[in-house]
Amino acid sequence: MASAPARPASLVEPVDGQPELPAGWRWESYGGVQVGVPGDWGWDSQALRLDAWCIKPGNHPPAVARPGAGVPLIACDIDREGPPAGFLTANTGWTVGFNPTDKNDGTDHEGDRTRVRRDSVEVIIQAPKQWRDRIAATIHQVRVDDAGCPSSHRISTGPDLRPTPPGDVATLRDVTSVSVCKYPLPYGSSASPSSPRLLSSLRLDGPAAADQIREIAAAPVGGGLDTPANCAPEVAHGDQIIVLLVRSATGTGEITMRYAGCVQNGFDDGTTIRKLTKGGVGPLVTGPNRVYGGFSGQPEKDDMLLPPG
Repeated sequence: MASAPARPASLVEPVDGQPELPAGWRWESYGGVQVGVPGDWGWDSQALRLDAWCIKPGNHPPAVARPGAGVPLIACDIDREGPPAGFLTANTGWTVGFNPTDKNDGTDHEGDRTRVRRDSVEVIIQAPKQWRDRIAATIHQVRVDDAGCPSSHRISTGPDLRPTPPGDVATLRDVTSVSVCKYPLPYGSSASPSSPRLLSSLRLDGPAAADQIREIAAAPVGGGLDTPANCAPEVAHGDQIIVLLVRSATGTGEITMRYAGCVQNGFDDGTTIRKLTKGGVGPLVTGPNRVYGGFSGQPEKDDMLLPPG
């Protein structure tokens, strides 16, 4: 199993103490809950991995699977006896998934699946029992996760909000780290979450963080790709947004990255909106922040934003 790379000290703020992370493992977070997984696990769409497992059943590589782009309604487990086939690792592979829940905190087991509920988040652990137990033992609540992302952000209450106070990304110097935090946005009158919280996160440190901010600062001014005629006003900003928390010689500043709607798309430092470019976007939508539903607009063929896979 690969060892986790060395990195600066964590910015995590646990609610009631943080369990020790086993050697070679990493943290993954959703809402206000954080869970440890082996560092060589990948990432996948929960819609395909667990919800519609019968499209491609099999022993897939271990992965963390988050809710995301929907798939057609498929009754994979209809008319079956015993544990649902989607609850068996032989069909889904080893998986850790997340869901919001309104059920009380607790734990239950069925088939190869353990479900742990904490703070309105359900963590789905699907693996051999000894691994389920090890993973479940790491689950805990956080106010700020290991990537430095708060479990909630004001942006989720107002899809058109801009960074405050405004800054200028072109003037940032001595950047030490960037927390890349994905949050939900209100999306239509019936889909607005009552308590919107963090969807996923990653962190860039040292030269990688500094290079990322230089890429954004070099992007053309003007924003886009915007297609306001294609969206009703209540869904015009899309259903998610990425907030960058940039730590530099001047303190911590914010940059938003809108990419999922029909208006206000681009990098926004509160002063200027810049175009989404491949170099600027790519490192922000990898791993846990993978965007499965695609980007709004139609980028030019030589400037596609999504990484392969």
